Amino acid sequence: MRYCLFLLVCFLALWVLCPASLEARELLVSNSPADEAALRASWRIKDNTVFQIVNDDASAAVGNYIKVSVGDQELRRFGEITQAVSVKPYTQYTVKAMLKSDIPETAFVQIKHYKGENEIQRFNIGYSDGPQWKQVQETFSSGDSDRIVVYLRWDRTQKHLGHTASFANVSMMRVGPAPREVVSDAPHAVPTFHSMGLYWKPKDAAADRICKVKFKAQGSDQWQDGLDLWFDTNDHPEPAKKHSGEYRGSLVYLKPATTYDIQLTLPATGNTQTLTATTWDENFPIAKRVEVVDGNQTLVIQEGGSSQAGYVLYEPTRGQTGLRDAQRQHEVNIQVNAPYVIIKGFTLKNAITHGIELRDVHHIVIDDCDISGWGRTRKADGYGSDLNSAIFSKYRKLEHVVIQNCNLHHPQSDSNSWNQKRVGSSKHPAGPQGITFRYGQGRYVIRYNRIHSDLQHMFNDGMGEVLNFSFGGFPNRDTDIYGNYVSHCWDDGLEIEGANMNVRVWNNYIDMTYGAIGAASPSLGPIYFFRNVYAQSRKHEGNKTNDLTGHYLIKLGNPNTLWTAGKMYLFHNTALQPAPFPQNKSFTSSGAQAGIIFTSKTKTAFNITSRNNILQMRRDKDWAIRDFPKSPTNDYDFDLYAGRLMVRDDAQQNGIAAVPIYERSPDGRLWLAPGTPGYDAGQRIANFNDDFQGQAPDMGAVETHATSSKPSLWPAFPEPAQQPQ
Repeated sequence: MRYCLFLLVCFLALWVLCPASLEARELLVSNSPADEAALRASWRIKDNTVFQIVNDDASAAVGNYIKVSVGDQELRRFGEITQAVSVKPYTQYTVKAMLKSDIPETAFVQIKHYKGENEIQRFNIGYSDGPQWKQVQETFSSGDSDRIVVYLRWDRTQKHLGHTASFANVSMMRVGPAPREVVSDAPHAVPTFHSMGLYWKPKDAAADRICKVKFKAQGSDQWQDGLDLWFDTNDHPEPAKKHSGEYRGSLVYLKPATTYDIQLTLPATGNTQTLTATTWDENFPIAKRVEVVDGNQTLVIQEGGSSQAGYVLYEPTRGQTGLRDAQRQHEVNIQVNAPYVIIKGFTLKNAITHGIELRDVHHIVIDDCDISGWGRTRKADGYGSDLNSAIFSKYRKLEHVVIQNCNLHHPQSDSNSWNQKRVGSSKHPAGPQGITFRYGQGRYVIRYNRIHSDLQHMFNDGMGEVLNFSFGGFPNRDTDIYGNYVSHCWDDGLEIEGANMNVRVWNNYIDMTYGAIGAASPSLGPIYFFRNVYAQSRKHEGNKTNDLTGHYLIKLGNPNTLWTAGKMYLFHNTALQPAPFPQNKSFTSSGAQAGIIFTSKTKTAFNITSRNNILQMRRDKDWAIRDFPKSPTNDYDFDLYAGRLMVRDDAQQNGIAAVPIYERSPDGRLWLAPGTPGYDAGQRIANFNDDFQGQAPDMGAVETHATSSKPSLWPAFPEPAQQPQ
């Protein structure tokens, strides 16, 4: 009896000490189905999915498995078999699977989190490497979701057609309670070269308590004012819950490799916190140089550096051209599998899919590369495969990437316009892009790049991804995009949508696109669009009046308020109105036909602040601002506009309804002529227009008699057209 009691005590002790052991039970049904009936009883399968249950593997580790045919028709959406599992909030789960496929990266596993009917997060946990079995797994927290859906997915784009994808031993285990993240009361800064994102969650935070910002370079006695931090009143679900009730904002126009003292104050309570942070150094430490001979095959980079040693620099062998021409025989020109890598000075041509592919890597610099001729053309309709890119990643651990001084131009393929329907898809443009980062973590700097082409080789977007309504998206967070020239897109020049938390987009020149900036979210924010210039806007490929009507400077809104509750600032942007297209002079100009615009009545966006923009439309009847819900949280003022307004009644109290009158600057830009509407009529914005000339800032992207020079990639501005009628 004593022995039995002893065993019982031991068992209870083990149960208390090792609760996770009782949690580890299989939650998916039929992870190795015996037949088709068993599979269909537990997994959701679309009617057109061709599959079989196979048991032909000699390995004891793999029994029955699911073998799927990709099919022979290219489709934009992935194939999928799914199973939903109810989960406990704030609990850790592990998903495992074995994957293989005829060719690499056909099969993968995706996890989606749901709360009620709303998807709140998704991520991929691995891709097949080819015909050998590969195990993938991930342990993650359920957060405040109540349902997890496991997706077995396969790529149905052109290169995968006629092949197979296989899935075995798919399992999901409950591990135990997830550790709760402790949010520190101390503020912190996330720097780049010229900016810093600021985050603070004090105990005395409140919506009616302003957070003031001051900063100075260390060693200086002169403090400068920053823009007040924004307070996020939203109760976000996971994975963004930790940012609920947080003060956030950015410092801009900082100097690289400089340490700054920063002071945050809540005047209402007297709470003051100080911190220091150092901006990135533009001189990257080099641990090793690797010279690369010219060639055609994919350069696979496996050796990288470290934070201690520095970067490994890959550059052309001295005396050679740096040309890597894939000659349509290789999927990518360069594939990067290691961190702390610099790729500099290469000319990359004619890859089947992407110029440069980044895997799960960080601290990557792509500098002074010329990339062209990439992208697959669909046999079904002649349009390009979606998201084939000069620089591409679909890996969720991607972080800390610099792309600078590159020329990304003339893809092999062509996007469809909104006027052209793709086979098996819609009229939404799809095709090549300059830069695509799917699922990445952010902390990117994309600067001084030319992304351009011609009307026969159009981009979908200049840069972006597809998870636009999420707490991720592109570029996610703590990112700077500036000094770029972007043209020839049948959708957005810049598609900047998703979390957009401390993202800064400035000094970009956008030309010959359907729309300039896609900004339909942020879900978190704040995001800052400032001093961007939009020239020609064109809807379609033809020369009829409707083809040449153009569209928007900034696109806003989504029906789901979960994705549009973040903060957005629109400062000093300009929509030009160049001369009309020579093919059709039904219009008197060729610029944007809409300014800041909600694209339908069902869409909403909140917490928008617009200041000092020039919103010149083609005609007086066009919308300079169209805010269908007239949200009281949206604050439009101090803008120079030529067009109609749909805004709340007290908006634009200091705005000016007039056509801008320009004079040409010595470096080819257009700025407002002294004494004309908008000159010296803007609002002072701390840290964003400190260098204004005269009595007050001018409206628009260019300050009259500005001391700063024209960004190096900006062209001379086109002559303004006659006044719209």
